[in-house]
Amino acid sequence: MKYFEKLQSGYDVGPILDEIYRQHSAWHLMTGRQARARVQADTQSIPLRGLRRSKIMGRRRRDVHESRPTSLSTRFPATVSILDELANRLGGTLGRAKLALLPPGMQVQPHADRGEYYRIRNRYHLVLRSSGGSELSAGDERVHMQEAELWWFNNKAIHSARNRSDTARIHMIFDLLPAGTAAYDPGAGDELDGNPAELLTSIQAAESRSDRDQLADAARLYKAVCRNPQSWQQVLRDSDLEETASRRPLHVLALLLWPELDKSRRRRRESALAWSLAQLDLDLLSLDAISRGIKRAGGFRAIHSRWQSDREAMLYG
Repeated sequence: MKYFEKLQSGYDVGPILDEIYRQHSAWHLMTGRQARARVQADTQSIPLRGLRRSKIMGRRRRDVHESRPTSLSTRFPATVSILDELANRLGGTLGRAKLALLPPGMQVQPHADRGEYYRIRNRYHLVLRSSGGSELSAGDERVHMQEAELWWFNNKAIHSARNRSDTARIHMIFDLLPAGTAAYDPGAGDELDGNPAELLTSIQAAESRSDRDQLADAARLYKAVCRNPQSWQQVLRDSDLEETASRRPLHVLALLLWPELDKSRRRRRESALAWSLAQLDLDLLSLDAISRGIKRAGGFRAIHSRWQSDREAMLYG
């Protein structure tokens, strides 16, 4: 199979389940995953490792590489120990990790995990409880994972899950950075080698360019930010935008690049930038094709309207 690989059967998941049953209230303590991602609205989760918020530095959450144990992880010492053992055995560095519950009859909507964080990491599922088998689809493949099985699957492909049983399905989901992989290499070419602060200055000083070409410049700048967030943090600090960028990084990028635009026009460019970066994440556009892609999509106004109303439908149909 291209998108799935079963790595082990018969894994001893008893210690993890024992901790989950003793900490049942933990499912309701951190609800950010289902609140932020509409495709995960039917799920519950217990985050064990999450992104390090202090390292956002003007990047979107999906582009932040740094992670750390969550406050809830201290309630699950056996589970954390098993995570460390799996990472060591599989030869990778732990990234984000969670316990995930999908209630009976519920589903995870089709989506792909986009961004620099996911692009260079592998995703694993350890099935803890699944009375009828866990149905997952990715690309054109479908599997039914069974209890106590460990699987790799390609979460960068469009994937979905469904629980057709009458009991909750529980998985431990974790990401590993393979040994020898550079965590800050976006792999987008020489145009990203420059310092983002210098790139921002050169874009601002450039001769008049079309609106769509300016948007392509913004995407190049954002990719440079992903590669060198420390340099960008200094730009944010100098502009007194550091706190705002931790919540709305693309909004801040639009403010810095197009301060002369009125609010509505800048918002349209912000939506087009978000859409363009999503297209890059999904390998549907290249940096050089952004201007043409915006034109084919109907321009800034059309992209903004569709992106604001239903971005998942715009990306995944």
